[in-house]
Amino acid sequence: MAEDEPEQEELEAQMAAAMEAIRATILQLLKEGRVHPQLLILAVAHVAGELGASAALASGQDAEALLGELADVVRQAGREQQEMLQAELLPVAGSA
Repeated sequence: MAEDEPEQEELEAQMAAAMEAIRATILQLLKEGRVHPQLLILAVAHVAGELGASAALASGQDAEALLGELADVVRQAGREQQEMLQAELLPVAGSA
């Protein structure tokens, strides 16, 4: 098991770097005001679907299964973000 830890850490670091690069690009587009936020979200979802289908084809996986997993990841990430934002916006009981 310990042998898997460095590989897992490397994969997590790669994922974090990719997410940061995507966030930076999206924030830049939003700052420039050239793309409506909802259209940007749809574009990101569209590209994610394209990437998922391409990855499934390249790896011999079932595209529908992989796209279903992708939808689950998106849904979970959205829920976690919503919970985090709500926690930040709601006053802490007794701190008033």
